[in-house]
Amino acid sequence: MSELGKRLTPEQWELPTECPGWSTGDIVRHCCWVEALLAGRPLATADLDWERFPHAQNDFQRMTEVGVEVRRQHTQADVCAELDGLVDLRLAQLMALDPLALDTEVPGLMGRPVPLQSMLRTRVFDLWTHEQDLRRATGLPANLASPGAQVSAFQMARSTAFVLARNLDAPATTVLRIAVTGPIAFEAWATVDLDGRGVALDSRLGDDAGATLSLCTDWETYARLGTGRLDVTDPRVLAALTLEGDPDLAARLPAALALTP
Repeated sequence: MSELGKRLTPEQWELPTECPGWSTGDIVRHCCWVEALLAGRPLATADLDWERFPHAQNDFQRMTEVGVEVRRQHTQADVCAELDGLVDLRLAQLMALDPLALDTEVPGLMGRPVPLQSMLRTRVFDLWTHEQDLRRATGLPANLASPGAQVSAFQMARSTAFVLARNLDAPATTVLRIAVTGPIAFEAWATVDLDGRGVALDSRLGDDAGATLSLCTDWETYARLGTGRLDVTDPRVLAALTLEGDPDLAARLPAALALTP
């Protein structure tokens, strides 16, 4: 993220992204804020006129927006230099931990401890997603098969049961199959038990699992759907999806895939 930010021209630094209200520079500023928070630095404060920031609707989004706003007075070089320093600091903090103790609790974004493995997956997912924001905004190659992309695919695939039961509110016994093609290809299966809870299924079950709802698409489209970057009413987006099964569930599934605001 830091190196990509440094490569942008001043004009590219101001380009809008698929994150509402944020430029490419704001994306880098946001990454600085998150890593500074996780590093244990005090939260920045500012009294903002929230009518200027209609995309910040809840307390967490507003806290995030403050972290971006206080850095808008900094130059591009200074923001990237801050991220450089935070990379060194965060890596030192992580390297001081036992790499095999993945259940070790570490500070999380919401002010409560989380397991190390959860924090690492979440951070990789977030940073790779924001890297994609920069690349799409500036027309740079997509880096769709990087290690960060692989971790992100794993993170999204393991959320299939949550998507089915919570986001989609599918009825019990619904079986969802998601098939993704491209540089990262995989299948994810899930069902809803009789108590309404999402349950992951072994993808090796294949057709024997009897999917009642399925979605097939390419990796980049799936990643953008999973991060809320696409307008699911756009016919061009829908044309990239093959949806089968219950018509009502199939119609609502693309929007339900979004794991981040």
